[in-house]
Amino acid sequence: MSSTNHDSDPPGDKNGKHSQHVTESPPKNDPEGNVAELDTRSLLSFGYGKTNTRTESSTERRRDVSGKSDEVFQFKELLDELADLQLSTYKMNHAKRGIAVIFNNETFDWSTRMNRRVGTQKDVENLQNYLGLLGFEVNVLQDRSTDEIKHTLYQVSKLDHSDSDCFLCAFLTHGDDGVIYGRDGTTELQELFDLFRGEKCPSLVGKPKVFFIQACRGEQHEVGVIEADSGDQTDSRGSVTTISQGSIPTIPAGADFLLSYSTTQGYYSHRDTAFGSWYIQALSKVLETHATTLEFTQILTLVNQLVAKRAVERCLDPRMIGKKQIPCFVSMLTKRLIFTPKKK
Repeated sequence: MSSTNHDSDPPGDKNGKHSQHVTESPPKNDPEGNVAELDTRSLLSFGYGKTNTRTESSTERRRDVSGKSDEVFQFKELLDELADLQLSTYKMNHAKRGIAVIFNNETFDWSTRMNRRVGTQKDVENLQNYLGLLGFEVNVLQDRSTDEIKHTLYQVSKLDHSDSDCFLCAFLTHGDDGVIYGRDGTTELQELFDLFRGEKCPSLVGKPKVFFIQACRGEQHEVGVIEADSGDQTDSRGSVTTISQGSIPTIPAGADFLLSYSTTQGYYSHRDTAFGSWYIQALSKVLETHATTLEFTQILTLVNQLVAKRAVERCLDPRMIGKKQIPCFVSMLTKRLIFTPKKK
């Protein structure tokens, strides 16, 4: 059984003889061990106005549109076509799968006050292995500064990806809300994502752009709760497809992104010094079994399930015992993403 700690990685554990549990950024002291609740409004940034805003009931809305039922659906001229719509799949028949860039930051400048991320090399090995099996051209960049990260991704965004199925990028580092750490400081994640928007990277328009972020996103610790209903529930409503208007088909410049985070906004991410982070361990395990058969959001849902079952078992800080983690992903995909095998 591995011993655990509160992200103060001890010297001499590189051989894996004594693995430790760590979080992806140093916690602030909480003498009472309190865990603050996640502000749902920060996670779901829609539907919230002023606190005194009046919300209409469905009955009121029906009353307002009484006699105007044909105007409720904005794209009413397309109603007849809805029955024939099907969710299409991204093309995976290009000459190449695509480039995968892994930024692995293990050590940091003293000025950042960030601990060494012992165990991250195991994450690199797992990603190199399974992304390579999927056909990606994997490039690992070690301990890059913030400027080097930005410059590298800028250069990649300017490449011609016409012969590639997609693009993938992974950040293995410390982090906080909306930022990740380079070797020498922080950089905004959104600034990095934006380099691959359609107007800036035209050769990836209509193709998946997948980002994995293994990093903390805050200073709260996820706790365990008792499941209210263990029965399986199936959503039978199906998928909803939105069709853009106009005579010339276009897609939003911000479409076709998939952002997969190791934890939810505001919370810590856990890493074992011998086996790597919980998130990359789970991702690697699911990729090993289902990489070329399952739709990718289903893969990420299985990853969520595996990580959700884990809890801190041993740690030098007793307040960490029993703490949990739940990954999350944000999908702007417009089609199904299945990494079907490449023909050799």
